[in-house]
Amino acid sequence: MRAIVFLLFLSSASGQSARRYAELRRVIDRNTGFAHATRGVNMYTLYALRGCVTEKDIPVLERLLSDKDRVTRMATADVLADLKPAGQDVLRAKLRATQDASERIMLQEALDDAQKPDYRPILQYPLNARERTGIRGCK
Repeated sequence: MRAIVFLLFLSSASGQSARRYAELRRVIDRNTGFAHATRGVNMYTLYALRGCVTEKDIPVLERLLSDKDRVTRMATADVLADLKPAGQDVLRAKLRATQDASERIMLQEALDDAQKPDYRPILQYPLNARERTGIRGCK
């Protein structure tokens, strides 16, 4: 009986995690910017994602760091760096395990930017009312 309850708990947690992963992916996709016909991370992407997560989302963010989409990985790295210190610990662990040079640079830049003396936490970005209404965050 305990085994059945445990398995039900695991499948429920896994389903919630998968839904949360998809939700955060949608937030990134809906707030991705375009410049010179290139898709990329901008202030709105980071603000929307950071506004949707707390430290309890770190396991899902850790999975997003391995997503196939580079923009998703970049946005996630910057948000994890903003979730000090637990998020930065995840970035350091991923950095140690990563062999790809471009991924290592991206992870290191996220960590380095968050350590700068003039670093401004993402949710403190100066946005006007029009900009705030254009951000499509979590439901």
